[in-house]
Amino acid sequence: MTMTTGKRALMELLHREGVEYVFGIPGATEIHFMDALEGVSEIKYVLGLQEIVCAGMAEGYARAGGRPGFLNLHTAPGLAAATPMLYNAKAGGVPLVVTVGQNHTRLLQRDPHLTGDIVGIGKVHTKWSTELVHAEDIPTVIQRAFKMALQPPSGPVLVSIPQNVLTQEFDFTYRPNTTVYPRLRADSSALDRAVQILVDAERPMLLVESGVARCEALDEVVRFAELTGARVYQNWMADVNFPVNHPQYLGDFDPNVPIAAEILDGVDVLVAVGCSLFAEGFFNPELPSLTGTKIIHIDDDPWEIGKNIPTDCGIQGDIKVVLTEVNGALEEALPPKAVERARQRAADVADEKVALDNALRARWAGERDAAPISPSRLMSEIAGVVTADVIVVDDCWSSSSALRHLLAPSRPRSYFRARKGGSIGWGLPGALGVKLGLPEREVIAVAGDGSAAWSMQSFWTAARYAIPVTFVITNNATYGQVKLVRKLVLGDYPLDEKHEGMELDRPVMDFCLLARSLGVEAERVERADQLEPALRRSMGSGSPRLVEVMVGR
Repeated sequence: MTMTTGKRALMELLHREGVEYVFGIPGATEIHFMDALEGVSEIKYVLGLQEIVCAGMAEGYARAGGRPGFLNLHTAPGLAAATPMLYNAKAGGVPLVVTVGQNHTRLLQRDPHLTGDIVGIGKVHTKWSTELVHAEDIPTVIQRAFKMALQPPSGPVLVSIPQNVLTQEFDFTYRPNTTVYPRLRADSSALDRAVQILVDAERPMLLVESGVARCEALDEVVRFAELTGARVYQNWMADVNFPVNHPQYLGDFDPNVPIAAEILDGVDVLVAVGCSLFAEGFFNPELPSLTGTKIIHIDDDPWEIGKNIPTDCGIQGDIKVVLTEVNGALEEALPPKAVERARQRAADVADEKVALDNALRARWAGERDAAPISPSRLMSEIAGVVTADVIVVDDCWSSSSALRHLLAPSRPRSYFRARKGGSIGWGLPGALGVKLGLPEREVIAVAGDGSAAWSMQSFWTAARYAIPVTFVITNNATYGQVKLVRKLVLGDYPLDEKHEGMELDRPVMDFCLLARSLGVEAERVERADQLEPALRRSMGSGSPRLVEVMVGR
């Protein structure tokens, strides 16, 4: 055993846990942390100018790199400022380890500046929130934090660190962290029940969400869909949880929209995989009925199973493992007639998908030469320049559906969007984190003007660390997504109609000017024929660049 200070032990633990980057903004309560970090060349500090940027980068890094993102915040105000992104991370099961500088414990009862209930604030948006008391606690608590962040259901954890704990000396010898093998198998009786339900299915529907990507179960969920001939929808597309170009994939499912009842009509078996049933955006007294529909719910998070709707067969376990076993059991159990019925269902769904796709493309063709530039034209041009190795980060909200349809992401880690938490502002910093997590891949981020306004300080961090991300901002001087929801709540109306609190037009933000002031080269596009050259110039530059596109509503 060796005598060392708390802060040196903390740095060794972070290094041993594989931390590459610390995302943060330091203040007085981070002086000792930063002093120790300067002596560890293997860990790089990435400075943001606002905590939403720091937390967004940490989440993007975690999702792209497949390891916990590490976030260091400055006492209670810093934590409070980061909560929109921590909210997303908690809802989306993103593993983060968050440390927050706390004042000296001998000051805490004297109400010192900036100090607050860090543990209490953290409890709202984390799996576990705690505060260190003694330096001797550091190895146990920090290693537990990394373990808990990754254990299903994965998510953020928080450790408040008083400054005197970092300066205390104690005997410390590093011991490797606990190895946890989290891929839990399903109960055999649950498998039998699921197969029994599926063998008799006449009109099955499969609903997926981010649990598929979280458990790396894309191949398994595709195989399941093909075995059952199910119609496939996505609750909230934030990752590639099902290939968008697959003939059985029919797009988004929102229980609040009128077409939801039509989608569910006649469905006798609903299979939910890694998703919520249902997570409505607002109260709707006329939600579609599931009377007569058997429900199978597969998830690694037991909280989701049967949370809102009684489930006939709830299976807790690792989604990849569970679906592998379900698929194997189905292949043995399905009689030839059931196999043929599944093939015919799949063929019928494929025909329906082609018809829907043709109708959409016909509508978008009519918008191709519109002025101002139509969102569909912009998304078509982006899809045209994106190759198989390029990652797209989507934060463009009201235009997101068109981007996803035209881009048709179908490979793991080729597409990222804020997960079901839904707080805006993630796209610009998230893209920086994704690039740091997958440095060999090119990254393009597409963000709406409202979302970009939340985190425009990301440009400064991109410039400071020369992180080569192409940013595309759709500027229509309005909160388009809010207007779309208004249509659902209050009824149809022209989207170019102005409404209180939904306009960003006086003045219209000049993102090119903002980006240049923060060190990022930028150009504005106002004509459709300028789109492709501008996108190609930016993506081939090897440096952070912005393309601001003035689009219609």
